[in-house]
Amino acid sequence: MSSRTVIPCDHDLRPGTTVCLRCQHAARAAKRARQRELIARGGAVMIVLGITVSVGVAGVNAWQARVGTSSGEKVALAPAVGPDSTYGTQPSDTVAPASLTSPSPSAGAPEAGAGTEAGRKTSIAPAIPSGRTALRDSMVADRTGDTVRVDFDLTLSRTRRADKFEWIMRTTLPQVFGGLADSALRALPVGSVTRAGDLVATLPAQGIRIPLTDGRAISVWPETRPGRDGPIVVAYRAVAYR
Repeated sequence: MSSRTVIPCDHDLRPGTTVCLRCQHAARAAKRARQRELIARGGAVMIVLGITVSVGVAGVNAWQARVGTSSGEKVALAPAVGPDSTYGTQPSDTVAPASLTSPSPSAGAPEAGAGTEAGRKTSIAPAIPSGRTALRDSMVADRTGDTVRVDFDLTLSRTRRADKFEWIMRTTLPQVFGGLADSALRALPVGSVTRAGDLVATLPAQGIRIPLTDGRAISVWPETRPGRDGPIVVAYRAVAYR
Protein backbone atom coordinates (compact mmCIF):
# COMPACT_ATOMS: atom_id res chain seq x y z
CA MET A 1 0.00 0.00 0.00
CA SER A 2 1.48 3.32 -1.16
CA SER A 3 1.82 6.18 1.26
CA ARG A 4 0.17 9.54 0.51
CA THR A 5 2.44 12.35 -0.56
CA VAL A 6 2.50 15.06 2.05
CA ILE A 7 2.69 18.55 0.61
CA PRO A 8 5.05 20.68 2.70
CA CYS A 9 3.33 23.56 4.45
CA ASP A 10 5.07 26.84 5.17
CA HIS A 11 2.30 28.13 7.40
CA ASP A 12 2.54 28.12 11.18
CA LEU A 13 0.22 25.44 12.47
CA ARG A 14 -1.15 25.39 15.95
CA PRO A 15 -0.22 22.51 18.21
CA GLY A 16 -2.24 19.39 17.33
CA THR A 17 -3.32 20.73 13.85
CA THR A 18 -2.48 18.35 11.02
CA VAL A 19 -4.40 19.95 8.13
CA CYS A 20 -3.64 23.46 6.89
CA LEU A 21 -6.80 25.23 5.77
CA ARG A 22 -4.78 27.82 3.88
CA CYS A 23 -3.11 25.12 1.79
CA GLN A 24 -6.48 23.52 1.05
CA HIS A 25 -7.92 26.87 -0.10
CA ALA A 26 -4.90 27.50 -2.35
CA ALA A 27 -5.19 24.00 -3.83
CA ARG A 28 -8.90 24.50 -4.60
CA ALA A 29 -8.21 27.89 -6.22
CA ALA A 30 -5.48 26.39 -8.39
CA LYS A 31 -7.83 23.55 -9.46
CA ARG A 32 -10.59 25.99 -10.42
CA ALA A 33 -8.10 28.06 -12.42
CA ARG A 34 -6.97 24.96 -14.34
CA GLN A 35 -10.61 24.03 -15.07
CA ARG A 36 -11.39 27.52 -16.35
CA GLU A 37 -8.32 27.39 -18.59
CA LEU A 38 -9.37 24.00 -20.02
CA ILE A 39 -12.91 25.26 -20.66
CA ALA A 40 -11.58 28.37 -22.41
CA ARG A 41 -9.27 26.29 -24.61
CA GLY A 42 -12.08 23.88 -25.47
CA GLY A 43 -14.40 26.76 -26.38
CA ALA A 44 -11.76 28.29 -28.64
CA VAL A 45 -11.23 24.96 -30.41
CA MET A 46 -15.01 24.55 -30.93
CA ILE A 47 -15.30 28.05 -32.39
CA VAL A 48 -12.45 27.40 -34.83
CA LEU A 49 -14.00 24.07 -35.86
CA GLY A 50 -17.41 25.70 -36.34
CA ILE A 51 -15.96 28.41 -38.58
CA THR A 52 -14.03 25.82 -40.60
CA VAL A 53 -17.12 23.66 -41.10
CA SER A 54 -19.25 26.67 -42.10
CA VAL A 55 -16.71 27.82 -44.68
CA GLY A 56 -16.45 24.28 -46.06
CA VAL A 57 -20.23 23.87 -46.34
CA ALA A 58 -20.59 27.25 -48.07
CA GLY A 59 -17.88 26.30 -50.55
CA VAL A 60 -19.49 22.95 -51.33
CA ASN A 61 -22.93 24.57 -51.79
CA ALA A 62 -21.48 27.16 -54.16
CA TRP A 63 -19.73 24.48 -56.21
CA GLN A 64 -22.88 22.33 -56.36
CA ALA A 65 -24.94 25.36 -57.47
CA ARG A 66 -22.51 26.07 -60.34
CA VAL A 67 -22.40 22.43 -61.40
CA GLY A 68 -26.21 22.10 -61.11
CA THR A 69 -26.81 25.19 -63.23
CA SER A 70 -24.37 24.03 -65.89
CA SER A 71 -25.85 20.52 -66.08
CA GLY A 72 -29.39 21.95 -66.04
CA GLU A 73 -28.67 24.06 -69.12
CA LYS A 74 -27.43 20.96 -70.95
CA VAL A 75 -30.49 18.94 -70.01
CA ALA A 76 -32.97 21.59 -71.09
CA LEU A 77 -31.24 22.10 -74.41
CA ALA A 78 -30.48 18.46 -75.28
CA PRO A 79 -30.91 17.52 -78.94
CA ALA A 80 -34.06 15.58 -79.77
CA VAL A 81 -32.99 13.71 -82.89
CA GLY A 82 -29.52 12.33 -82.24
CA PRO A 83 -25.86 13.34 -81.99
CA ASP A 84 -25.55 14.37 -85.65
CA SER A 85 -28.31 16.97 -85.34
CA THR A 86 -27.49 20.59 -86.06
CA TYR A 87 -29.28 21.46 -82.80
CA GLY A 88 -26.16 20.50 -80.86
CA THR A 89 -24.15 23.47 -82.17
CA GLN A 90 -23.84 26.70 -80.25
CA PRO A 91 -26.19 29.61 -81.05
CA SER A 92 -24.92 31.78 -83.88
CA ASP A 93 -25.43 35.41 -84.76
CA THR A 94 -27.26 34.51 -87.98
CA VAL A 95 -30.06 36.94 -88.64
CA ALA A 96 -33.45 35.25 -88.93
CA PRO A 97 -35.02 35.10 -92.38
CA ALA A 98 -38.07 37.16 -93.07
CA SER A 99 -40.27 34.05 -92.81
CA LEU A 100 -39.66 33.76 -89.06
CA THR A 101 -42.30 36.32 -88.21
CA SER A 102 -45.68 36.35 -86.62
CA PRO A 103 -48.55 34.77 -88.54
CA SER A 104 -50.65 37.64 -87.24
CA PRO A 105 -49.21 40.42 -85.06
CA SER A 106 -52.46 40.86 -83.15
CA ALA A 107 -53.72 37.29 -83.14
CA GLY A 108 -51.99 35.97 -80.02
CA ALA A 109 -52.17 32.30 -79.05
CA PRO A 110 -55.03 30.38 -80.67
CA GLU A 111 -57.90 28.95 -78.75
CA ALA A 112 -57.50 25.31 -77.82
CA GLY A 113 -58.71 23.08 -80.65
CA ALA A 114 -58.89 25.88 -83.22
CA GLY A 115 -59.29 24.41 -86.70
CA THR A 116 -58.46 27.43 -88.87
CA GLU A 117 -56.24 30.47 -88.79
CA ALA A 118 -58.00 33.68 -89.83
CA GLY A 119 -60.59 31.45 -91.55
CA ARG A 120 -58.18 30.52 -94.37
CA LYS A 121 -55.80 27.74 -93.28
CA THR A 122 -56.57 24.20 -92.13
CA SER A 123 -54.66 22.88 -89.13
CA ILE A 124 -52.48 19.76 -89.27
CA ALA A 125 -53.00 17.12 -86.59
CA PRO A 126 -50.06 16.76 -84.16
CA ALA A 127 -48.17 13.48 -83.92
CA ILE A 128 -49.13 12.90 -80.26
CA PRO A 129 -52.55 11.70 -79.03
CA SER A 130 -55.11 13.94 -77.35
CA GLY A 131 -54.57 14.59 -73.66
CA ARG A 132 -51.30 14.70 -71.74
CA THR A 133 -48.06 13.22 -73.12
CA ALA A 134 -44.76 13.03 -71.24
CA LEU A 135 -41.80 14.47 -73.16
CA ARG A 136 -38.09 14.33 -72.49
CA ASP A 137 -36.54 16.03 -69.44
CA SER A 138 -39.80 15.91 -67.42
CA MET A 139 -41.60 18.27 -69.80
CA VAL A 140 -45.21 17.55 -70.75
CA ALA A 141 -47.42 18.28 -73.76
CA ASP A 142 -51.19 18.76 -73.52
CA ARG A 143 -53.05 18.34 -76.82
CA THR A 144 -56.55 19.73 -77.19
CA GLY A 145 -57.83 19.37 -80.73
CA ASP A 146 -55.05 20.50 -83.05
CA THR A 147 -53.41 22.79 -80.50
CA VAL A 148 -50.56 21.57 -78.29
CA ARG A 149 -49.31 23.28 -75.15
CA VAL A 150 -45.79 22.27 -74.05
CA ASP A 151 -45.17 22.96 -70.36
CA PHE A 152 -41.59 23.30 -69.05
CA ASP A 153 -42.26 25.16 -65.78
CA LEU A 154 -39.27 23.47 -64.12
CA THR A 155 -36.43 24.93 -62.08
CA LEU A 156 -33.80 24.37 -64.78
CA SER A 157 -36.04 24.94 -67.82
CA ARG A 158 -38.15 28.09 -67.26
CA THR A 159 -36.32 31.02 -68.79
CA ARG A 160 -36.16 34.62 -69.98
CA ARG A 161 -33.40 33.87 -72.50
CA ALA A 162 -34.38 33.62 -76.15
CA ASP A 163 -31.55 31.20 -77.00
CA LYS A 164 -32.57 28.82 -74.21
CA PHE A 165 -36.21 28.95 -75.30
CA GLU A 166 -35.12 28.18 -78.86
CA TRP A 167 -33.25 25.07 -77.71
CA ILE A 168 -36.29 23.90 -75.75
CA MET A 169 -38.50 24.50 -78.78
CA ARG A 170 -36.08 22.64 -81.05
CA THR A 171 -36.00 19.75 -78.57
CA THR A 172 -39.74 19.36 -78.10
CA LEU A 173 -41.41 20.37 -81.38
CA PRO A 174 -40.19 17.25 -83.24
CA GLN A 175 -41.67 15.13 -80.43
CA VAL A 176 -45.01 16.90 -80.89
CA PHE A 177 -45.29 17.26 -84.69
CA GLY A 178 -42.87 14.58 -85.85
CA GLY A 179 -40.72 14.67 -88.98
CA LEU A 180 -42.21 17.81 -90.52
CA ALA A 181 -41.13 19.87 -87.49
CA ASP A 182 -37.73 18.17 -87.43
CA SER A 183 -37.05 19.06 -91.08
CA ALA A 184 -38.27 22.64 -90.65
CA LEU A 185 -36.09 23.26 -87.60
CA ARG A 186 -33.02 21.79 -89.27
CA ALA A 187 -33.47 24.28 -92.10
CA LEU A 188 -33.95 27.18 -89.66
CA PRO A 189 -30.69 28.98 -88.73
CA VAL A 190 -29.74 28.59 -85.09
CA GLY A 191 -30.42 31.86 -83.26
CA SER A 192 -33.45 32.81 -85.34
CA VAL A 193 -35.76 33.11 -82.31
CA THR A 194 -33.33 35.53 -80.70
CA ARG A 195 -33.72 37.83 -83.70
CA ALA A 196 -37.50 37.44 -84.03
CA GLY A 197 -38.38 39.71 -81.09
CA ASP A 198 -38.31 40.06 -77.32
CA LEU A 199 -39.10 36.67 -75.79
CA VAL A 200 -41.01 38.03 -72.79
CA ALA A 201 -42.48 41.30 -74.05
CA THR A 202 -43.17 40.73 -77.78
CA LEU A 203 -43.29 37.09 -78.84
CA PRO A 204 -46.10 35.93 -76.49
CA ALA A 205 -48.50 38.12 -78.49
CA GLN A 206 -46.67 38.23 -81.83
CA GLY A 207 -45.83 34.55 -82.06
CA ILE A 208 -43.17 32.77 -84.09
CA ARG A 209 -43.81 31.33 -87.56
CA ILE A 210 -41.70 28.34 -88.57
CA PRO A 211 -42.12 27.72 -92.31
CA LEU A 212 -42.69 24.19 -93.61
CA THR A 213 -42.69 22.87 -97.16
CA ASP A 214 -45.45 23.76 -99.63
CA GLY A 215 -46.38 26.96 -97.81
CA ARG A 216 -47.26 25.25 -94.52
CA ALA A 217 -46.06 26.58 -91.15
CA ILE A 218 -45.96 25.90 -87.42
CA SER A 219 -46.98 28.86 -85.28
CA VAL A 220 -45.55 29.02 -81.75
CA TRP A 221 -46.57 31.40 -78.95
CA PRO A 222 -44.43 31.53 -75.77
CA GLU A 223 -46.43 31.71 -72.52
CA THR A 224 -45.31 33.57 -69.41
CA ARG A 225 -46.21 33.76 -65.74
CA PRO A 226 -45.08 36.19 -63.00
CA GLY A 227 -41.64 35.38 -61.63
CA ARG A 228 -39.51 36.73 -58.81
CA ASP A 229 -37.81 39.24 -61.11
CA GLY A 230 -40.66 39.74 -63.59
CA PRO A 231 -42.44 37.63 -66.23
CA ILE A 232 -40.78 34.33 -67.10
CA VAL A 233 -41.50 31.92 -69.98
CA VAL A 234 -42.78 28.56 -68.73
CA ALA A 235 -44.57 27.06 -71.75
CA TYR A 236 -45.50 27.53 -75.39
CA ARG A 237 -48.56 26.84 -77.50
CA ALA A 238 -48.18 25.52 -81.04
CA VAL A 239 -50.40 24.86 -84.07
CA ALA A 240 -49.35 23.57 -87.51
CA TYR A 241 -51.25 24.86 -90.59
CA ARG A 242 -51.52 23.93 -94.23
